[in-house]
Amino acid sequence: MYRIPLSATPFDAPGISGILDSYSEKPATKLIEDFEAALRAYTGARYVLAVNSGTSAIHLGLMALGVGSGDVVIAPSFTYVATVAPILYQGATPILVDSELTTWNMNPELLETAIKSQIQLKKKPKCAIIVHNYGMPAQMSAINAICDRYEIPILEDAAEALGSQYLGKPAGTLGKIGIFSFNNNKIVTGYGGGALLTESEEIYQKSLFWSTQSREQKPYYEHRELGYNYRISPLSSASGLLGLKQIEAKIEERRAIFDSYRNSLHADKISGWLKEQNESLSNRWLSTFLLSNSLKTSDIVDKTSRLGIECRRLWNPMHLQPFYHKFPAFVSGAGEQLFKEGLSLPSSNLALVSEVTKVLNQTS
Repeated sequence: MYRIPLSATPFDAPGISGILDSYSEKPATKLIEDFEAALRAYTGARYVLAVNSGTSAIHLGLMALGVGSGDVVIAPSFTYVATVAPILYQGATPILVDSELTTWNMNPELLETAIKSQIQLKKKPKCAIIVHNYGMPAQMSAINAICDRYEIPILEDAAEALGSQYLGKPAGTLGKIGIFSFNNNKIVTGYGGGALLTESEEIYQKSLFWSTQSREQKPYYEHRELGYNYRISPLSSASGLLGLKQIEAKIEERRAIFDSYRNSLHADKISGWLKEQNESLSNRWLSTFLLSNSLKTSDIVDKTSRLGIECRRLWNPMHLQPFYHKFPAFVSGAGEQLFKEGLSLPSSNLALVSEVTKVLNQTS
């Protein structure tokens, strides 16, 4: 167990107890309904479905977009595995696309190359999953223009980007479907949980149906198609409600943590970081940096681990993963460079940044 974790939300027993006490005379499902309402209010989304994980939300989103056996889906290579695995749940094939080095998200030029390649094979992609890595919005204007040109819907994986914005619009509302994660390490946590966002009533109703075991509305149990046990729990919703009340302060602290690292780490230790563009605002979920040539990410991870400090290398691209390397990939080397040189630093406690910075600055 790390003395200084990468990203953690301490369990706020009094805060959660206060939420639960206020619902003591209400049905437990009211917690879920109110959490969804709070997410709608925060994001401006017309429909929100709270589920048990971000992975479940992606799976439901793919189903709602009609992804099935034999289809192909565009997905980033530089991402966490949960972005890509649900494509396989549906019997479809992921087409992996590398990042660009400005936002570390999907490269729009490679995206278009991948789409054209699949169309030539008479395999027009059913949709494209776009991720906002570490809370930094992708180049959505270019990506939306490309996907609109080929009439390919976007499933926006905003698991890491609650509170981030692009052109003043909240992450999670930039595609046909958006998703969030409320995993333990997220800025707002349900200690497990996720959400699907959409403007489409049809997508919402279908996803709600599938997430509750596809039970027909009858006075007895009847199931005409496969469903899933994907709904969020009331207790996770209570934690999420508490987190949403505190989200602006949480984002402010995450951004302050990033600024502190950027201003305190010696210039000879880091060679780059995620820079906000004019159109984007990042929640700075994790403070991530590229190390200079004098440092090795694996050495830093080993050293800090011995000191009880959790640092973590950036995503190992999917096209390098033993299970996923067999799938088609359009790569430029960007993801491999980020994996080689990049490091995530402890990002949830501003008071501990100076200790982490001291360790890194003294490393040679």
